[in-house]
Amino acid sequence: MTGLWYEITAETPPLLVEAVAAVMREAAPGGLAVEEPVDLLGPEEGYAVRAGEPVALRVYLPASELGAVLTQQLREALAGYPEVELSARPMYEQDWAVSWREFFGPVEAGRIAIVPSWVEYEAAPGQLIVRLDPGQAFGTGHHETTRLCLAALDETVRPGTHVLDVGAGSGILSIAAVKLGAARVDAFEIDPIAGDVARANCEANGAAERVSVHGGFPCEGIPPADLAVANVSARADIELAEALAASLKPSGRLIASGFLTSDRDDVVAAFSEHGLSLTGEREERDWALLELAKG
Repeated sequence: MTGLWYEITAETPPLLVEAVAAVMREAAPGGLAVEEPVDLLGPEEGYAVRAGEPVALRVYLPASELGAVLTQQLREALAGYPEVELSARPMYEQDWAVSWREFFGPVEAGRIAIVPSWVEYEAAPGQLIVRLDPGQAFGTGHHETTRLCLAALDETVRPGTHVLDVGAGSGILSIAAVKLGAARVDAFEIDPIAGDVARANCEANGAAERVSVHGGFPCEGIPPADLAVANVSARADIELAEALAASLKPSGRLIASGFLTSDRDDVVAAFSEHGLSLTGEREERDWALLELAKG
């Protein structure tokens, strides 16, 4: 199995290189590559830098939940530099499977234990096991927002619940919802690779009959749900606030996360504007989760 990384490139005007490089080093402490535009002068003559042309600054981030968070932070940090052009391309690494298998271990949240597919694990009495192979999708249970969502689902999902999972990634929250008793889960994931991973993980956990993975949100033909969970980002939560509110039954509830505590007020305001009231909230380190109710 090969593994996926992303090469993030910022085409940067020369005068901004120092400032942009500092931002990129903060997002990707593993290192920064600087590629200046050059002309080769010929054998044994070296090269000449083309003055005034953009410089390519490159960092490499893993296709993991951590990589997704770092990429989003980088985009937001560079939003104040409209002259900088960001691009990304996938890069496969033959040894990636070995490296992330060494890094990821079991994670416990409420009654749920997220256990990598290659790890031996004995469940405690009453514990529900989600066997997970993240593959090239985001969602391993190791990020704070995922753990917050798992704990909130544990307290919210009841037998027969219809759940929407927005930003499904590896399918971790969809599978957890089924393990907790959800009768139906409609999962939404715009990345087709992640969608395939989510389907495979649902199949491996015996949840495929109750989970449908869709390519976008919202989708026609899906009835209003009892509960929606959106572990995405502050920007996505705000942009989807109206659609999420409309996707719920009159007594429906929403779990929203994926954002920093500093964005909490903006996200609350967006949901309040569309008829959702705050009923609870959780924090872990600098990350926030909101629990909201319709009506």
